[in-house]
Formats: sequence, C-alpha cells, structure tokens
Amino acid sequence: MSITKEITKIIEYQNSTLLLKDKENKTTINALIQQAIDDYENGNYDFTRFKEVNKKQIGKIRRTKSYETFSCEKTLCIYLKRTLDRKFHVRYPNRNEYMHSLFNVISALHNMNDYSILRFDFEDFFNTVSSEYVFNKYISKISLERFQITLFEKFVTNTKYAYAGLNTSNILCEIIAKDFDDVLSLKLKNHGLIFYRRYIDDGILVFNKRVEETLCISIINEAIQEVFFDKSIAVKYCCKTRLNNTKTKYISARDLATSKKSDDFDFLGYQFELSPNFDAHNKTKTTFKYGITQKKIDKYSKRIDDLVKAYQIDGNMELLRHRIKAFTYRTVYQLPKYKSLIWKTKGFISNYQELRYRLDYLTVDTKDFLENAIVKAFAKNKINVPYFLKVKKEESIYNLYNNMKKYRTLLFVESIGISKDTLDKICKQIGIWDMTKSYDGLVRDYLIKVKVGH
Repeated sequence: MSITKEITKIIEYQNSTLLLKDKENKTTINALIQQAIDDYENGNYDFTRFKEVNKKQIGKIRRTKSYETFSCEKTLCIYLKRTLDRKFHVRYPNRNEYMHSLFNVISALHNMNDYSILRFDFEDFFNTVSSEYVFNKYISKISLERFQITLFEKFVTNTKYAYAGLNTSNILCEIIAKDFDDVLSLKLKNHGLIFYRRYIDDGILVFNKRVEETLCISIINEAIQEVFFDKSIAVKYCCKTRLNNTKTKYISARDLATSKKSDDFDFLGYQFELSPNFDAHNKTKTTFKYGITQKKIDKYSKRIDDLVKAYQIDGNMELLRHRIKAFTYRTVYQLPKYKSLIWKTKGFISNYQELRYRLDYLTVDTKDFLENAIVKAFAKNKINVPYFLKVKKEESIYNLYNNMKKYRTLLFVESIGISKDTLDKICKQIGIWDMTKSYDGLVRDYLIKVKVGH
C-alpha cells in the first residue's frame, strides 16, 4: 500500500477513536488528509515538534511526549509504528494472561522444599531506550523500502529516545526487550528457571532451587549490557537502561525457613504473602495469601471517595447508586474501531480477576477493602449509609467481595446482554433522555455518566 493511502487510513482511524463531540466531519477529514500528504511530500514535518506533558500517576510524575492529533508528525509516527508491527510481528504482553500463569506457578510452590523468586524493574524504561540504537541494531537489518529507511532515520535522529507517549515507543521497546528476554532466559537456562515474564518494564523470575540474589542480579545486568550496550552499534545517543534497585525483591524458601517470618512481593498490582509452616517432621511448607498492593487499595479507595463527594455536591441518590453498582461490577461492552468491533472489559473485578478463585486466601488488608470499602467511604465523609446499602453485607449487590465471588457483570451487548428497553430505562434513571440514540450511543453516555469511561 502506498504511503498516501496509509496516511488516509491513519487519519480516518484517528478520527474514529475520538469521542463523538470531538469527531471531525468528512469535509474536514478530507482537508486534513490532503494537508498531511502535502506536508509529507514537501518535507514539511519536524519530529522534534512534540509537546511535553507531565502526568501525575499515584504520587509520581510521568513524563510523556506527543504530537498534535491529525498532524503530519503524528500520522507518520503511527505509520512507522504500523510498519514495525508488520515487520516484527511483536506479540504485546497481556497482563491477565501473565498473571494467570504466575498464579498457577506460585500455587505449585506450596510443596516445594526449595525455590527462589526475584522481581525486578527497569528504571524509567521508555525514556532510557535509544531509538537510534534500536534502529541501527534491529530495524536497519530488515527489508524496508528506501523511503521508509529515510523516514526512520529522520525519526530516530530527531526523537533520540523512545519517549513515553509516542506511538512508536511501545514497539521500539518491545523489539529490544524481546531480545533481552531471549538472552536472559538462555543465561538462566541451567539455573533452574521455571518461570519468567516481563510486562513492559516489570519482570519476575521463579526458580525451582535456591539461586542467590547477587547471582540473579549479576546475570540480569550481564544481559542488559549485552543487549542495550552493544559496543559494535555506533550511535550518538546511547541507551541508559538499568535496573531500579529500589524495586528489586528477592524471596527464597530457605530464607523463609531460617527467619521463620513471612515475606511478600508484588507484581503488576497483585500482592503475594508467603509464610513458612513446619510439619511434625520439621519440614517446611509455604502458605500463600493473595491481594492487591496498598497503592492500588489507595487508588481505588480514592475513586470510591470521589463518587461519594460528587453525591455530596449534586445530591442525586439514584446516580450514586448506579455509579457504585458500576464500580463494583465487571463491565463488558463493544466499541466500534474503524470498521470493526472490539470487546472492552473494565472494572476492578476484571483487573484483579485472579483473586476471584482465591477468596479464602486473601490478605487481611485486601479482604477488608473488598468487604468494607464502600461503607467506609460514607463514614469517612460523615454521610449516612444510603438505603440500597442497608442490607446484610453478604447479600449486598453493591459489595466488591460479593460481586467478585459471583463475577457479576454489566454486559452491554444487545444480542446477549442488557436489552435496548432495559438500557433506555436505566439511562432515564440517571437523567439521560435522548432515546433516539443508537444502543452503542446510549452505552457510551451511560458509562461516561457513571464514571466507568468509554
């Protein structure tokens, strides 16, 4: 496909992903397409023309860069990303799949006499990976057309690093990180490695024997040097990739038995507590408890608190009821994306669905959060508990613990879930009155109003 056709498809795609109120009409889109094509053909684009945005995330500032929507730079950035996707066939990590596999492995450690676990993290990963280095080491060696090579060279020279926020950053980092995964796995092959996963910048290793922490870290650093600091690759801006030592966590069965104390680690928002138990023959077995990290508890507690505070302002009890219901349920809907439909799943229950199978083994803080977070938010804000929460805790349909146990779901798919008549009814209950909209249009309005997002 020619690059002009790609530009057309990309700008149409960008428009399709915008909220309805932000979408451009056909005439404007055609003009934007022609402008982008003219800018590309005349060389009127500059990849240094990105804007910098600092986003606050759970107490830390995340530095990001991005191009203006519909700009030639943004369009070409997406084009380069799509080109790499086609050439490298990178399979992006799936958090839920990774966690399901990890939980299975952790459960199997229960009866093992010896094992080691190391959780590691790359510091400021995206902003430390040299885009020029990735291009020279990997991209330049694949089959590309001359104009594509020229475009890539301009891009990596101007951007320097795979900054968070740029469309190409995920694929650039995954290309080099996949090489790191292969090198690290090979180096650990004879050390009893039974599980390794890396999710972007977070990694976890599980061994079926004791492997000293210093040896693990030394081998990881060897792999980093080999992959990210290859001296045969000449670049102006080198990678700065390194481990974040403050987030490294090591646990072994032997250390637990010696200390006779519990220990814990976290991975992708989940918390794992390990405790040594001794049988009549003084053999050690590990018991496990599972939960979510305190940071995640604080994050979701704040969301509940925000819902209660909004009720303090608007006094709309029915809207509050719908918002709490949506928060405590799993939400599933379909989203039009260009010329197809994609399935979207949202909500706390979806994000931490592995806990559903281990409700008898929850950490103390997680169990308290699931059972009491909603009621506690009203007490914190000195508001009487609303009528719909005045039932036995174990019977409430507005309780995270109950809803996780029963996997309660709001299924906004007309053919198999909530009907159009029911959707009309619940929309009217919270003040959405335009019933001339399509099913998908009403779903969007409802999810936005109940703070799930769309």
